[in-house]
Amino acid sequence: MSEEHDDEYLPELPELTESEKYEVEQEILDKAFDNSYLILTKKTTFEKLMDTKSKFGMRAIMIYDPSEEPDEELFDDMIDHYEYQEKYERCAELLSIKQKTFENV
Repeated sequence: MSEEHDDEYLPELPELTESEKYEVEQEILDKAFDNSYLILTKKTTFEKLMDTKSKFGMRAIMIYDPSEEPDEELFDDMIDHYEYQEKYERCAELLSIKQKTFENV
């Protein structure tokens, strides 16, 4: 075991360039949005997400705290995210849920 890694369970990872770090951050962010989408559209449960690890070894990473009720801003952020990715079906689903959930939409 190298002196740099005290935890024998952590793999030794090569140094990442700035562009590689950005790419990994974007993948993690996309996963957080996708997990949140699955929960909000009731396509899965938080418990099922907790049983699944991502390729980065994280479980159930999300863009909001699932123990709290989602607010309008969360839906707006998610719709913006999927609009940017041109995933318009997801935008429509989220907008429909938002309209059913909040009165003044």
